[in-house]
Amino acid sequence: MGDAISIRRSGRDRKPNKKYTVDAFEGLDILSSDSEAAAEVLQGDASDDDDFAFEGAPDKAGGLDGDVITEEGVSEGSGIVTPAENYDDASSYASDIDVPEHERPQEEEPLELGPFGELPSFRPRKNLWKKEQNSHARGVPEPTQYASKEDTLKYLFGTGLDDILNLLRARDMWAGPITLPFKVADRHGSRGMGYPFSHTTETREMESNLGWKWYYEDGGRELFEKRQKTQVLLTDRVNPYMPSTRNNRHSCLMGPYGKQQVYSLATMQSMHIEEPWKHAADAENEAATGKPRKGGRQGWILNLGSRVRCLDWAPNHSGSTQYLALAASSKPTIAQTPTNAAPSFTPSYPLPAAIQIWAFATTTNGDRTGYMDGNKSPELVLTICTDWGAVKQLKWCPVPRVVRDDQVRGKISLGFLAGIWGEGHVRVLDVQIDIGQHSSAGYVKYEGAAFAARPPDTLCTCLTWLSAVDLAVGCANGFVAIWNIFQGNQPPLPGNAAGASPPTIPSPIPVPWSYQQFHQTYVVAMASAYPAHPHLLATTSMDGYMRLTDLRAPSTDFILTNRSRIGSSVIDYCEPLQAMVSTEENDFIRIYPLRRFFSSISVGRAEAMVLSLSVGKVHPTILVGTADGAVIATNPMRKVLNSKAQQYQQTCFQHEWSRKGDGMSRILDGFKVETVSMARTLVGDKKIKDASVYATIHEEETGVMQVVWNPNLHCGGWVAAGMGSGLLRVEDLAL
Repeated sequence: MGDAISIRRSGRDRKPNKKYTVDAFEGLDILSSDSEAAAEVLQGDASDDDDFAFEGAPDKAGGLDGDVITEEGVSEGSGIVTPAENYDDASSYASDIDVPEHERPQEEEPLELGPFGELPSFRPRKNLWKKEQNSHARGVPEPTQYASKEDTLKYLFGTGLDDILNLLRARDMWAGPITLPFKVADRHGSRGMGYPFSHTTETREMESNLGWKWYYEDGGRELFEKRQKTQVLLTDRVNPYMPSTRNNRHSCLMGPYGKQQVYSLATMQSMHIEEPWKHAADAENEAATGKPRKGGRQGWILNLGSRVRCLDWAPNHSGSTQYLALAASSKPTIAQTPTNAAPSFTPSYPLPAAIQIWAFATTTNGDRTGYMDGNKSPELVLTICTDWGAVKQLKWCPVPRVVRDDQVRGKISLGFLAGIWGEGHVRVLDVQIDIGQHSSAGYVKYEGAAFAARPPDTLCTCLTWLSAVDLAVGCANGFVAIWNIFQGNQPPLPGNAAGASPPTIPSPIPVPWSYQQFHQTYVVAMASAYPAHPHLLATTSMDGYMRLTDLRAPSTDFILTNRSRIGSSVIDYCEPLQAMVSTEENDFIRIYPLRRFFSSISVGRAEAMVLSLSVGKVHPTILVGTADGAVIATNPMRKVLNSKAQQYQQTCFQHEWSRKGDGMSRILDGFKVETVSMARTLVGDKKIKDASVYATIHEEETGVMQVVWNPNLHCGGWVAAGMGSGLLRVEDLAL
């Protein structure tokens, strides 16, 4: 090899690799001379670098940072190239190539968490040897995969100091109970009832006073009294408005399992739910000792005669009486809509309907907790009769309110009751009853409402309150309208969406200050993030999407969830978790955090389709009513704060209905707490058979059509559940 052959070699000297292990045979002459000679031959063969030479290698000026050497100029060192050295050479080769600064991949740095008040910076994982051309990121990482628990809480609840403190306070107070809430707090201040920490005392006082200035001082009450026209009805004229019943009595099996007895309730009759348990096995011991039975149930069961369609507790009542508004309707005997018309998109005929207001007496003790008075039966104090079609939805205004001069006027103001009727309008009623009216039921026909509106060429389908004056309504065409019920009959000036300066000539038709399309079709349900974020509105539609919209920029600032095969018909807001609560695939209960609305967290599962859902206003417990008659309660705090935590849920009671004879119901109690699996697998899933998902069809009368928690602080554990059979169960579930 007389001519010099250009080869590429590393510029560093070759040296034997360092040894970090102890050689047990070091110093022993165990190799023979023949073995040493064979080793020298191997070294000589391995030192030949001709196999690694290549022609045309550029010199140092051409871009290689290595020396061009000849065969005679090979540096001394070990001729055996180990795999580690081979790898080092490859790395040296990759590092020796001069790459322009803008094309050279930057070396990854450790993820900077930063201070607690800052979100960690997101850097997608990069591959130095392969560049992903079709990769896409949302801009924030998935906290369940790339972040710690601390970072996960930041992504879900925010980085502000108030956000973190409110979360920690909610965790310390409500993360203890696994299913049902507690009436009173322990000595450490945990558990018990309480308003959300984001809704401070100062905020509630401001809302209860300044928020109602328009009503008491700016002429709102006088305007509503002028619009709302009422007429007192006699008893003989009320029958057309009351729902028709199959029979005058309803039979029900109640009591301890295995020892149930038949009880018969007449229409509009009530019975204490503890009555069937007095015949239990331990009743003899109770009668012998003369002491009341410990741990007795507190609640009532009523027979309304027909299916319960709407339920809602009146807020802002901290006294000795709680008011429950409900609407019960039977199956129509005549056509409610024109022939060959789609009922969901066609106004119904102006048929008679009634809204019932029931009063439940309470007793208090030293801890200011409200207990149901078992000595006073529920009373029907007011029946609101209308000719606007069937009542589809009822919802009281939840804004805090301080009653000012009701005693002087001789009235008890129950609040603003918004509702949707079958003929397509949304209306607001200023409900009041006379002082002392509890002794006898009053029947009042409302010929005009304090506020009434309906968008053109469509129907109102659902509603929610944004403030004391703003009412959001979903429509059958996918639009959402928002009215100011005080200035709703005065359209806003051009360029002024809020309508602060109304024109001089009012319009007879209420004009919404916002009317935009949110979905492609029927809006099924909606919920506002009041009180912390009243400008955020969540809606569900039959198009399968759930949408969260910022009303400050509704056309640009919104987000959609993944599409579901069946649109969810229930949604509610959980203030302690800053998240919406809804269902997916009919039976999974999921949490949708406001800051990560595109993802969800499963917190519960039902055995049948969920028909109704309610989240506590003074605690985070979720209550759902299902088509198989079950009422299930669960506390989502643990699962949201720790994704690996075991989730628990409990069936409060189970209702079943049989059409045998005139129809009979059975109510089962005493279910234990159970764990639930959120995964749907092909093995062990009750709803999967032959690799297909099945859903059981139940009797309409069996289902729990409506459930709702009491929003008042001292009665926050009260629950009202209405069944399709016409039974209404009101019970204190707090422990």
